[in-house]
Amino acid sequence: MIKMNKLFSTRRQRHFMMLLKYWRLVFNDHFVIALFFLFGALAYGYSQWLPSLGPGLWWSRWLLVLWFVFVAQVGRLATLLKRPDPVFLLPQVDAMENYLKQAYRYSLLLAEIITVAGAFVALPFALTTEKLSTAEIVAVFLMAMVTKDDWLFTARKSISMRWAKQTRRTRLEYWVNPLLAALATWLVNPFVGLAVAVILDIAMRLVYRGLMVDWTAAVKMEDDRMYSVYRFFNLFTDVPSVQGNVKRRRWASGLIKYLSNGTRPWAYLYARGFIRNTDVSGIVIRLTLVGMVLALLVPVQWLNTVLVLLFIYLIATQLMPLYDQYDGNVFTHLYPVDHEERVHDFQRLLTRVTLVEALLIVIASLGLDADWHRLLINFIVAAVEVAFLTRFYFKVRMKKLSEEY
Repeated sequence: MIKMNKLFSTRRQRHFMMLLKYWRLVFNDHFVIALFFLFGALAYGYSQWLPSLGPGLWWSRWLLVLWFVFVAQVGRLATLLKRPDPVFLLPQVDAMENYLKQAYRYSLLLAEIITVAGAFVALPFALTTEKLSTAEIVAVFLMAMVTKDDWLFTARKSISMRWAKQTRRTRLEYWVNPLLAALATWLVNPFVGLAVAVILDIAMRLVYRGLMVDWTAAVKMEDDRMYSVYRFFNLFTDVPSVQGNVKRRRWASGLIKYLSNGTRPWAYLYARGFIRNTDVSGIVIRLTLVGMVLALLVPVQWLNTVLVLLFIYLIATQLMPLYDQYDGNVFTHLYPVDHEERVHDFQRLLTRVTLVEALLIVIASLGLDADWHRLLINFIVAAVEVAFLTRFYFKVRMKKLSEEY
């Protein structure tokens, strides 16, 4: 048993070191600044939205129900099991229960932190639309925490020999149990909701006992969890554990035709490279989404316009390195195409992509208050900036790169 305790402790330390390595790459200066603006805009928009609400809204309680059901789904059971474990740990099958208890406590601690944070986010809205006493607020937090404990026990049950194959039943319990507790909390009373959550949690432990681990299900669940983590990291940097699948994307054919220019080889190469290169297209899409959210939520005119201009500039500058991406490939230089034509083809791609992204951000700047005056101003300044970036700034940057080489 002592060895199994040490095994989990060692794996947890290695897991933290692996996460820390990728966190340093993901949460760089640019991303932290973007998150700062994003959460600042969300908090500001949230604070401006609450005063417009009042008690007695028919949809407020249903929104709270949906929010707490969603919060219960965040935070999964982390067993840190590996594929060779069914072979090498099979003689320790009796001691695995202690190992899984440690994994459960570790997962519960992290999940409860997320749950409390989610409840804190909903608390201002709940206090604005509902009359809650201090005791009822405490009951709401306890209900959310007990519901999360119930959710994690359901996950623990799903990797047992008897219940591993009952996937539909497990999925139903993932959603129905938090839904029952949330409905009782917001449609009846927070104390009733807490009682329902406690009863469901106790009932789950009484019904599902003697949970001997199913190695195949346990390893698969941990592989799926880590794959979702690696996929998030892969949005920002290359992760060897995530292998891409090569397949035709039929939906991109029309997009490539729009971005390219007939039979011009470099125009087609740039358009296809932009779609296929997830490092470039991915960051352009992410910047566009973040820019749209900020433009939607920030009501201050000058700050909204500055954010629109900033994100259009960031998108254009992130796209420009695609121009010399194929310089290292000798075969591309066999095309009988002049340098000026190549520059013109990329300039056309840059203009079309930047125009689409700028248009989306400008439309989002209409905001929750439907300010058409702000939309018109942003449209004018965005059009001027796109013209400046694609007609003047791009040529200056290309001239500077040619002088360096």
